[in-house]
Amino acid sequence: MAVYSPNLNKEAKNHGKRKKLIVAVSVIAALSVLLVVFLASKNTVFFAAAKNKAEKYDFETAIVLAENSGNENSGLLRDYINLRLEINGSYPMLLSDFDVEKIKSWAETAERIGGQSECLGEKISDDLQGLSQTLSEIIYCESEYKSMRADILNLMDVFNEINRLHTKDAEGKNISFTISEERTKLNGWSLLNSGLLSFISRIPGNEKIYLINYLAKEAQGEISEINSAIDSVAASGYSDTDLVRFSGEAVRRFPDISNSSGESVNLLDKEKYEQFMYDEMCRILTETLAPYYVAK
Repeated sequence: MAVYSPNLNKEAKNHGKRKKLIVAVSVIAALSVLLVVFLASKNTVFFAAAKNKAEKYDFETAIVLAENSGNENSGLLRDYINLRLEINGSYPMLLSDFDVEKIKSWAETAERIGGQSECLGEKISDDLQGLSQTLSEIIYCESEYKSMRADILNLMDVFNEINRLHTKDAEGKNISFTISEERTKLNGWSLLNSGLLSFISRIPGNEKIYLINYLAKEAQGEISEINSAIDSVAASGYSDTDLVRFSGEAVRRFPDISNSSGESVNLLDKEKYEQFMYDEMCRILTETLAPYYVAK
C-alpha cells in the first residue's frame, strides 16, 4: 500500500526550481561573457577604424569613431586626433596672426602623446615626432629672435650713420668724431651682423624671409662703405684720437620696400621695419606646419 507523504512533493518542486535557477544563472553568465566579448570586439573595431582614418588624415571621421571606442588606448588616440583638428582649424589664421602660446600648447601636447605613441602605430608615431620637432623649432627661433631684438635695432643704426656724420653742428659744420670712436662702432655693428647671419642660417625656410636677409646684406655693405671712408681719413695723416669731420654734404637713402598689402617700410625707419620683419619671419615659421595641415 502506498504511503502519502506531502514532503516528497515539496522537495521535488524545490529541486525543479533550483534546476531552473541554475539554468537561468548559466544563461545570464553566458550572455554576460558574450556581451563582454562583443564590447571588446566593438572597441577593437572602432579603435582600429579610427586609427586607420587618422593615418589617412580624415580626422573628422576618425574622432567620431574614436569617441565610440572604449579601447584602453582610445583616449590617447582622441588626444592626437583633437590636436590635429585644432592645428587644422587654426593654421590659416596663424599665418597672419601668430600666437606663440598656442604653438607652445601644441608642442606640450605633442610631446606628451609622443611619449606614449607606440600603441598608436608607426605612422602616427612618426607624424608626432615630426610635428614635435617642427613646433620646437618654431618656438626656439621666435624666442631667440626676441632675445636679439635689441641688438637688431642697434645694428640698424648703421644705416643712418652717414647722415649722422654729415649733420651740422651749432657752427654749421659737420659734426666731429675720432677714427677710434668710429672704428669701435663699426666693429660692434660687424659683430652684431655676424650674429644675425648666424641666426638666419638656423631659421627653417630662411631664404623666404626677404626683409631679414636684405637687412643683413645691406648692413654688411654699409659697414664696409663707412670703413672705407674712415680708412681714407686715416690715410690723410690723422691719428685715431684726432677730432676730424667730413666735408661737404651727403644724404644716405634706402628704397622703400612694399608688401602685398601695399604697406611700405624703409631701413631708416628701424622700429617699423623691425616689426614687419618679425611678422614676416613668424609667417614663414608658421608655414613649416603646412605638412600637418589638411585642406578641406
